[in-house]
Amino acid sequence: MDSTENMETTQRDDEAEENERIIQLQDLIEKNIKIEQQIESRSFGESMSAIYDILSKANDIVKGYEDRKTNSTELVLDTELLRRNHEVVGKAIQYNSNFTDRMFCTAINNIVFKDNAEDWNALCSLACQHGVPYFTNASMLPFINVEPKKHTPKQRASRKTNTDAVEKRPKQSDKLERKGEGSTAVNHIMKQIKNIYRAGNNEPIPYFKLICNPHNFMDSVQNALIISFLVKENLISLENGADGLPQVKLNSHSKESATNESCQAICCLDVELCEKYAKHYNITEPLLKRSETDEN
Repeated sequence: MDSTENMETTQRDDEAEENERIIQLQDLIEKNIKIEQQIESRSFGESMSAIYDILSKANDIVKGYEDRKTNSTELVLDTELLRRNHEVVGKAIQYNSNFTDRMFCTAINNIVFKDNAEDWNALCSLACQHGVPYFTNASMLPFINVEPKKHTPKQRASRKTNTDAVEKRPKQSDKLERKGEGSTAVNHIMKQIKNIYRAGNNEPIPYFKLICNPHNFMDSVQNALIISFLVKENLISLENGADGLPQVKLNSHSKESATNESCQAICCLDVELCEKYAKHYNITEPLLKRSETDEN
């Protein structure tokens, strides 16, 4: 615990020192702005003396804290102060000596371009007398007479537009008269639905009451699949009853009333749902019985 408290105390002290340095740098930037506003009313010596005083104070602030990677705000303020000092010195020189950038460029042109010949060595010989050389492994200056490479933007490959998905239905659905066990199961269920429908005075049959088997969930699933197939063949139809629950109705003229319109009804069928509606309709025995072929 002691080491943790010491680390937290040291961290708080470092943050307090960083905040103090940030405030001092902000004050120096404000002084720099005032010096820039007073260039025309001050002499060149007074402006340079004030800038030198700011530079000295800035060096004292950052002394011993050169590695300040943890606080980007402090680095930005220090860089901004250095940039402003450079601009103020340039403005003071230009105002007091009437020496402009155009004059500087003209002087370079007069030295380098003589007798219609380009000679940069003449300028370098003058600069080397007053400059301090920094020795590096490789030159950091680019070649003056080398043109930069032209960047040719690459054309992006055109994207293929995805067309909206369209429901595709078979031109002719499978006939119920096909041979096999599947056909037998469908025909057997259809006969039972007709009998139940007629026994109930042609009244619609509650959907969940028709498919639910309280003793076998897989039979309920198979009933739901067969019902969906019969709806697809337009032999029966689904509609909402007065209680809001789906009910099955027998179609009298399936072929004539068949339409190409697509209708979908989505239901999550699970054991809990079957038990719920078995209790709701008081189902003790399933309405739809399996044929002997299905049971075998």
